[in-house]
Amino acid sequence: MSLNIKSTLVNSEFLQLQEANNFVKAAYKELMTMAYEAKTWVVGTPAVGSVEDFLSIFQSSPPSGMRAECSIESAFLPISPGNLITILMEPSQWPSLLPNIVLEGSSHAPTGVFQWLDDDNSRTFYAMVDAEFQLPTPFVPTRKFRFLRCLKMIPPGVWVIVDLSEDYFIHTPYSTMKNRRRPSGIIIRTHGDSCEVIWIESVEVDACLDQNNIFLSMVNSNLAFCAKRWVSTFLQRLKRSVSSFTNLKIPVDHQAQAVMLKLTDCMEMIYFNCVSEAPSAYRWDIISDQGVRILWDKAMYNSHTLGCNTFVGLTSFRVPVKPLRVFNFLVKRKLELQWPSLLNAEEPEEVIKLVAEDDSNCITLHRKVVPQNESTERYEYILQEASKEEFCSFVISSPITQSHINAAFSSGMITKHLKPSGFAIMPDGSEGLESDASLVTIAVQQDLDAAETSRAIEAMRNVIIAMIKEIKEEVTSDGKTSSQS
Repeated sequence: MSLNIKSTLVNSEFLQLQEANNFVKAAYKELMTMAYEAKTWVVGTPAVGSVEDFLSIFQSSPPSGMRAECSIESAFLPISPGNLITILMEPSQWPSLLPNIVLEGSSHAPTGVFQWLDDDNSRTFYAMVDAEFQLPTPFVPTRKFRFLRCLKMIPPGVWVIVDLSEDYFIHTPYSTMKNRRRPSGIIIRTHGDSCEVIWIESVEVDACLDQNNIFLSMVNSNLAFCAKRWVSTFLQRLKRSVSSFTNLKIPVDHQAQAVMLKLTDCMEMIYFNCVSEAPSAYRWDIISDQGVRILWDKAMYNSHTLGCNTFVGLTSFRVPVKPLRVFNFLVKRKLELQWPSLLNAEEPEEVIKLVAEDDSNCITLHRKVVPQNESTERYEYILQEASKEEFCSFVISSPITQSHINAAFSSGMITKHLKPSGFAIMPDGSEGLESDASLVTIAVQQDLDAAETSRAIEAMRNVIIAMIKEIKEEVTSDGKTSSQS
C-alpha cells in the first residue's frame, strides 16, 4: 500500500483497512484450500500471512435458524477466460444469462474503506455486488446477498474470483441481508480457446421451510443452488448462444439469430420474474395467494383501453413422472394447452426454428393467418422456447404481434410487452431428468374483461386447476402405456 493512501486515512480507518485486507486474504486462502482438499487441479494453498483468526470465523457453525451449504464442481466451459471474467465482474448481465437462477443482479465500485483495498500492483480488482437468487416457484424464498467480489490474477493464465459477504467486515453498517456468502467463487485457467473452472458455492441460509412444502427435499439436499447447478445452467446457456437455424420460412437478414435470442431473453425474464417468490412490485400486483397465486400485470397498460386487464395464474405441483417425460409432453402439447383458441383454427405454421447443436434448446416462431374480412387478413405469431437441462427445464411461449415482429427484424427493437405463459420443470430427486418425480411450476397469462377482481381470481384459478388436472392425467396415463409396451 502506498504512503499516499496511508497518509489519507486516519488511524481508525487504517486499522479497518488492515482488517478488511486480512479478511480478503483469508477468503482467498479458504477458497483455494477447499479446491485443493477436493482434489481438483489446484496443487497447493497460497501463503498470505497469518490469517488463522479470520479463517476460524469462516469455519464456525452458522447461527441458530441458519444452515450451511457447500458444494464444488469442476468443468470445462466453451468460453474464453476474458469473456467469462467480464460476465462475472458485471453482474448486471446475470439476469439475462441465467434467468432461472438470478432474479436480480447489480454491482458498483466499492466505497468507504473498501475503495482503499490493496490492489496488489493492479492485479486485483473489486466490486460490491447485490444479488437475488431464486428457484422458479412462489413456494421457495429468494436468497438475497450483498458481497464483495474480488478478481485476482495469478499468472500465468490463472484467475480467481472470490466472494465474501459484506457483513463479515466489522466496520460496515449493519446489514439487512439474512443470508451470507462464506468464501465462494470461481477459479479459472486457460484451456485453449476455452477455460477450465472450479466453481465453489458456500453459504449460510435460512433453514426454515414448511415441512409440507413440495420443494423441501430439493432445498435440503443442496440441489437447489449447488455449484453443479450453476455450472450446468451456465453451460446450457453457452450452447444456446450459438444455436443455428434448421427451418426458415420467412425472409430475415444476418441479424436474425441475435434478434430471436433477444426476444426470448425478454420472454424468459418476464416469465421467471412472475413465477418468483418475490416478483417485481413495479410490474406485478399479487391480488390473491391462496394455493394458486394470481397476479395483475401493471405493465400491460394498452389492455385497459380495450376494457381488459392482463392476469397471471400460477402455482407449483408435483407429478410422479420423470422430468424428461414431462418436458417432452409439454413441448408437444404446450401450444394447445395454453392457447385453446388454436383448437378452433388452422394449426399455426412454424416459420422459424433455432436449435442448439445438442438439441438442449429450441426456439420457434409460429404464424397463423387470421381473416379480417372477406378481402383482408393478418398474421398472428407465437414465440416459444423449450430448454432442457438437468436442474431446470422449461417450455415458455408468448403471443407477439406482427408490428413487434417487424420492428425486431427491421431495426432490432425488442418489445418488453410480451405475455409469456409456460412451465418450469425441476427434478424431485437427485437423478436429474431421470428422477422418478417432477416439480412443475405453471404460469398462464390471460386478458380478461372481468369488472371485479374476485371474478378474475376465480376465472384464473379455474384455468390453472383444469390444466394441472389434464397434465397429470395425460402424463401419468402416457407413462403407464409406455411402460407396458
